[in-house]
Amino acid sequence: MTTPPTSGRNDGWEMDQLHRDEITVAMNWVIRTCQQIVRDRSHKTFWAPAVTSEGTPSPEQLMQTAHEDVLDKLQRIIDGAQFVMHHIEHERAKRKQ
Repeated sequence: MTTPPTSGRNDGWEMDQLHRDEITVAMNWVIRTCQQIVRDRSHKTFWAPAVTSEGTPSPEQLMQTAHEDVLDKLQRIIDGAQFVMHHIEHERAKRKQ
């Protein structure tokens, strides 16, 4: 953690620190989700789709599994992170006016 300037003036340091913290949290969500997907759905360095009782999965089953296991989960987290970033950009633009 950084320390505020000692000049006696805040100059937005607290808001900058809040924004740094929010960005870090949002990016940590993305990274943790990726790590969880790797832990839950990979074998060595390859995606390992959920096993079906029918043997070799069809392309349709693979697409459905890819969405459920990886893409939809990651998209929700990325959407949340983008919302946080947009909110921060909006606040910073307002502050500069």
